[in-house]
Amino acid sequence: MISKDTKSVLVGLTGGIASGKSTVIQYLSENGYAVIDADKLGHRVLDPGNPGFQKVVDAFGKEILHPDGTVNRQVLGRLVFADPRRLMQLNEISHPMIAEMIENEYEKLVSNSVNKIVFLEAAILIEAGWHKVCGQIWVVSLDPAVAMERLQQRDCLSKADARSRIAAQLTPEERLAYADVVLKNDGLQKELVFQTQRALQQLKHARSDGSLA
Repeated sequence: MISKDTKSVLVGLTGGIASGKSTVIQYLSENGYAVIDADKLGHRVLDPGNPGFQKVVDAFGKEILHPDGTVNRQVLGRLVFADPRRLMQLNEISHPMIAEMIENEYEKLVSNSVNKIVFLEAAILIEAGWHKVCGQIWVVSLDPAVAMERLQQRDCLSKADARSRIAAQLTPEERLAYADVVLKNDGLQKELVFQTQRALQQLKHARSDGSLA
């Protein structure tokens, strides 16, 4: 469990795949805010030598490995996103390990982050239950059709593969129900950055007046 003193806060940043979270994260990082990338932590779980690596290989078989012995994430992704039971199996292995890494990263980063505000970026922030340790939840919102197109182009996925990845997450409406702040991505980077700046000012004000510890 992340222990936060009254002068620090963890803010969860989430949104569907390809919603524009990276634009927000880039702005935050460039302005001195520490960011924990849950997706990168998830990749570390699958690194050879990490306990999670062998557990995943035992669960899914050696066919998910490249010839060099590393995990072929595309093959693993196709397996789990095609079968909710297998996705749950992977999550049961990886999520507790990622949660521990998040806690360790927070403790390392918080003292040097602006105003002791740390951001946790995770597409599955809510699905994994990590939102429960956050003082605020920010959601980047994007039209699902646009997100589908972006995901196909970014990750070189077929329409079916892109659809299965989006379907494995919460719907936009379900995600927005958890939002303290909504950042609407209408395609203009400048506007998304402006909304981020405004949300930061509101966060600082909430902390100064005591409405957010």
